[in-house]
Parts: sequence; structure tokens; C-alpha cells
Amino acid sequence: MAAIYVLDDPGLSERARRFLARHAIRRPHLDAAAVRAAAVLPDGAPAPVELADVLVWFEERYGGLSYPLLVGNGMEHGVRRGRRFVVTALGLAFGGIVDGDWTCGVGVLLDGSTTMDLGEWGCRVIDRSVDQRIEKHALLAEVRDWRHHQTFACRTPPDVPPMVDERWLPPPVPEATGPAELWWSDGDAAVQATLWSWRPEGDRWIVRYFARVWEKVDDASRTVYAAMGHETVPAEWCYLCDTSVAAGYRCIR
Repeated sequence: MAAIYVLDDPGLSERARRFLARHAIRRPHLDAAAVRAAAVLPDGAPAPVELADVLVWFEERYGGLSYPLLVGNGMEHGVRRGRRFVVTALGLAFGGIVDGDWTCGVGVLLDGSTTMDLGEWGCRVIDRSVDQRIEKHALLAEVRDWRHHQTFACRTPPDVPPMVDERWLPPPVPEATGPAELWWSDGDAAVQATLWSWRPEGDRWIVRYFARVWEKVDDASRTVYAAMGHETVPAEWCYLCDTSVAAGYRCIR
């Protein structure tokens, strides 16, 4: 079955479609015949039809999609450089995405979830789907435009997401939430918890509190400390502003 190009899919949230319409371009992408002809297994043998179909579907839905997020490099989608399946610790995958912010490849598993393999850190599932990945980027772009935010660091045991008491937070945003990123927002305030490193000794999450107006950021510390059930401290660096921050300091772009 042919896939719908993601920007033409009404199932994507209005926020995500607005974000893509504003920021995305579609570069040349491969047709189905070209994808099938070059789809190969890890040993170099031609991929069976059912696996080639996975690549064709991905290319039809996301191939050529490119948009910037934080640093100006594009989030590049397509199987042009990833038509060979590879064996990962999490199963067969192909290289369908290049993350312009991390400047590294993102693998796509057969179930559509995405992975990053950062060497000694190991292979980790990052997004439950590429659509969810786009949704989290769209929400980050939206709240970043509010300009006001405060950043925290949260440490958890390996492979353990933050324990969160949601009574202190805005409503969850399920379409943007995945294994390595959690979101809550009510349109005036938003909280993001995003996995930043996964070393053997434990995971490190960046927690950000965004506010539409300056005065609302006064709620950041008491909200985040009350909600997060693990060691949480002020962050020493804001990756959004690319600058060091003093403890308890709020950022304004």
C-alpha cells in the first residue's frame, strides 16, 4: 500500500503540519523501483520483498523531508544512504534519518521506532515513531518561540525514565511523548524532559520549563522539583541558548 507523504497526512497534529509547512522542504527522493533495486540485507544479499516494502513505505512517506530545529543543520529523512539493513542490539534497522542537531545518524527499526547508537553508550530507542519525532520537534519549536525558559538536569538509573508526579504539571501531550522525551503543555506553560545521555552508570535527562510570559517562569523551580521523583538540580548549561547558566537562572532569547 502506498504511503501518504507526511505533510499531506491529516492525521498529523495541526501543530506539526503548521511546523512542517513553515520550515520543511522536500529534496529529491527515490522512487519505489530504485529503493527495491538497492535494498540489501546485512550480508549484502538482496532484501526479501517484505523488507524492501518497509524501505519503500518510509521513502514515500518521509523521503527528502528536511527541516532545521536548533542549530540550523537539517533533520534529513530518506533511505538514499541507508538501503542496507544492519543488525543492532534491538533488531534489524536501516539508516533513515540524519539528526542535524546531534550530527549523527538515526536508525529506524522495522516497527517504525527510531534508535541512536552512540558507541560505548549502546543502542537506545529514542522515538516510538517518526511521526512522534516530528511532533516533539514541532512542540519544541513552538514553545521555544515563547522565549522564556529555565533548565534543570535530572539523573535516573540506567534505562529508567523520570518518575513524574503529573499533579504538578500541565496536561500531557501524548502525540509528542516517546521513550526518550516527555511533554506536558497547556498553551501557557510547557515542561519537557528529554534524554541527554545514557552512560552505563545512569541516564541524564534535561528538564525544561517554558512559559509564554516572563512572570510565569517564577513557577519553574517549585513545579519541576515537586514533579520530578529523582535527583534534579539546576542545569549548568542551556543547550537552547548555547550558554552556561547560573543556578536558578532563567533564559530569555
